[in-house]
Amino acid sequence: MRDRNEDNYVVLLEEEKPGIFVLADGLGGHSSGELASRLACTFASEYLEKELPHKNEPAEIRHIMIETVQKTNIHVYMKSLEKEENNRMGTTLTIGVLYPESFYFAHIGDTRVYRLRNDEFEQITQDHTYVGEMVASGNLSADEVRVHPRRHVLTQAIGFPEFLDVDYVHLDRAHGDRFLMSSDGLHGVLEEDVISASLANSLSPEEVCSQMIEKSLEAGAPDNITVITIFV
Repeated sequence: MRDRNEDNYVVLLEEEKPGIFVLADGLGGHSSGELASRLACTFASEYLEKELPHKNEPAEIRHIMIETVQKTNIHVYMKSLEKEENNRMGTTLTIGVLYPESFYFAHIGDTRVYRLRNDEFEQITQDHTYVGEMVASGNLSADEVRVHPRRHVLTQAIGFPEFLDVDYVHLDRAHGDRFLMSSDGLHGVLEEDVISASLANSLSPEEVCSQMIEKSLEAGAPDNITVITIFV
């Protein structure tokens, strides 16, 4: 595992307000990955907390969440210009917003969101990586991703001046749904059936997180591991 932790996350849960979940994984091999992920989490969570409506209004929420990602990108990029050692720092970013009726996600990079509903386990987000695009086009299987030599090559990330095509997902909320957000320190080393089994069989979100981190370390995870689990 890396000597420094380049993952950051924020969870905000308050009564009468939507739940806010933010996860960022600083880019390994680039300068100041930890700074980039911390800046992204702080800016995105504060912007969402200020701008989100108290009521579930899908069109407005979609606009705010995509705007949050775009503004976070600009914020991290501008910060990268302040010091030469921070030039080209970057991070992934996944944000989730939970209302009584719905769960919304906006996403850039290869951090992931999974959902378990009625024993059906699925990846909600699409990886913005070279191999992720190959999987989406049917040219590569999900199991082949973990050993592909270009599996860590991102096609989109926060902190660069390029236009971002933000992934956005609006899901109806159902009793019994279980969600897991993870950095690639988890899903880069564990097969999906292992993640699914833990999510299905654990009695609490805390138990899922503990199991997933333990199993990732046992598997020799070379990267930082961050897991956020939500039981609805």
